[in-house]
Amino acid sequence: MISYTKYNSCGNDFIIVDNRQNIFVKSKLVDFVNDSQSYIKKICDRHHGIGADGFILLENPNNKKNSYKMTYYNSDGLVSTFCGNGSMCCANFAARILGDDKKDFFSGVFETSQGEFFFKSNFESFETKISMIDVFDIHTNDIGKVVDTGSPHIVIYNEKIDSIDVDFEGQHIRNSNIFKKNGINVTFTNIKKNKIFIRTYERGVESETLSCGTGAVAAVLCSFDEGLISENNVDVFTRGGVLNVSFEKNTRNIFTNIFLKSIVKREYEAALPIF
Repeated sequence: MISYTKYNSCGNDFIIVDNRQNIFVKSKLVDFVNDSQSYIKKICDRHHGIGADGFILLENPNNKKNSYKMTYYNSDGLVSTFCGNGSMCCANFAARILGDDKKDFFSGVFETSQGEFFFKSNFESFETKISMIDVFDIHTNDIGKVVDTGSPHIVIYNEKIDSIDVDFEGQHIRNSNIFKKNGINVTFTNIKKNKIFIRTYERGVESETLSCGTGAVAAVLCSFDEGLISENNVDVFTRGGVLNVSFEKNTRNIFTNIFLKSIVKREYEAALPIF
């Protein structure tokens, strides 16, 4: 039996497995090396599987000074780039495994395919904070503002995001000629009285999710770059809850010291199914 823990951050939900003992390769549950995509896609299916926006493996770090390595898969079963909400959920999961009972929080550094990142997670409040990649380039095209916050986003400003068909519009943009090859996340953004509201169509999930961490960061940085906001510590309102983004912009016009914060939720623990 291989156990998993279900987590969510503002409704963006994940299946997380402790794979430090390489249990997927050793287990007969699945030929993980050759058939991982099919299996992950099945367990993330909301009709026939467990249901989740993504699947996460907590693994041993390559650098022993770090706390752990996180490998992230989208619900399509493919390894993906950085996931903000998934990273915060995994940080709390890791804190409960690796943390010191004498403290109310655990912090350290975790590894991903995008590099090394700081994390801090509180055991009691579940408040979790992670660092993000520096952002060097934001550019504008005919559709919106394009930025990579660990995962590529196009930020589109729309005053009527409550009524927009995000799945239809997002899929159209994600599969347009300019983005079809590598895909892109589409984050529809509205600013009301200095408050940022977003809805995101996520590639790999291929639908709208209740929230998106990298999308929240993208919306904040693009809005600051556009002069639409002036604060560098901003709450972002998603359909699933509120994410907090803070940052600095240095003299070289680079966004740095970017942090994403949320109160994550540990839903339950169970055994992975056999298909």
